[in-house]
Amino acid sequence: MIANFFNKTKPVVIFTVILTLFVFYLTAIVLFKFNDISIAYVAKRLLVFACFVFFILGVNFVIQKNNLTYNNSYALLFIVLMLGTFYETMFSNSVLFANFVLLLSWRKIYSLKSGTNVKQKLFDASFWVGIATLIYAWSLFYIVLIYLAIIIYQKLDFKNLWIPLIGFSTPIFIYFTYFFYTDNLAVFYERWLFEPNLNFVVYNQLKFLIPITFLLTLGIWSIVNLTPKFANRGVNSKRAWRVVLNQLLISVFILLLSPVKNGSEMFFIVFPLSLIVALFLKKSVSSNFKNLIMYLTFAIAIAVYFL
Repeated sequence: MIANFFNKTKPVVIFTVILTLFVFYLTAIVLFKFNDISIAYVAKRLLVFACFVFFILGVNFVIQKNNLTYNNSYALLFIVLMLGTFYETMFSNSVLFANFVLLLSWRKIYSLKSGTNVKQKLFDASFWVGIATLIYAWSLFYIVLIYLAIIIYQKLDFKNLWIPLIGFSTPIFIYFTYFFYTDNLAVFYERWLFEPNLNFVVYNQLKFLIPITFLLTLGIWSIVNLTPKFANRGVNSKRAWRVVLNQLLISVFILLLSPVKNGSEMFFIVFPLSLIVALFLKKSVSSNFKNLIMYLTFAIAIAVYFL
């Protein structure tokens, strides 16, 4: 069954995940983004897909390196299914590249549990958040996650409070210096225009309403079920769980305020929500239940293309 197949992380499983993403990507292009075929157009689409492949491989590396889902591929599958469900995520380059860069930051944040090279990791994590902010301004709120991780992993001292600010400011200062030198500061200031959009009418469409309702229910159910269990786990597991929950909260905050409401903003919850659901499925003892959740997710991901 499908649950058993994705219960382990093997090359054939990773290949299947990437192949599934390609099917969704190709389907979305043909149905919604099909332009006149040209070499340039095909090359552009292949390049973007390559970025998604690297993102998936990067997610797998972060998960395995920090043992976030206990050696299974459920998270990778759910990431692909969520991207396929909210297909606009596959066509917003700024959101894709911002999340790709943020993944480098999250890698450093979750590795704080080891207790080694803490200051270097804090600088690197905040540096990548700074770069992501230049790509997608709302990414700056992930600097909060770094400070929460400092508290959660008990790395609170004077230097550790300043390092994230320095790391975050470094790429922004370099960016500012370039436009100051070229006398084009207007471009720099445009990066800091925050125009929140609180109009959620678009989510009333069935292609959004059905998957959002399903994911909201599954996410809350998973959190309520897992939180008491992690209370009895080891220190590192409890801390990682708190970081994941805080990352999800920040991601939801960014999603709600996102100026563009077309589904691409859902990319920000893909990583933390997939981790939570993967942990929930991993700890479930019923194979039938796991299969049911996966088949439902697949069915919804396919159904939205006909709504």
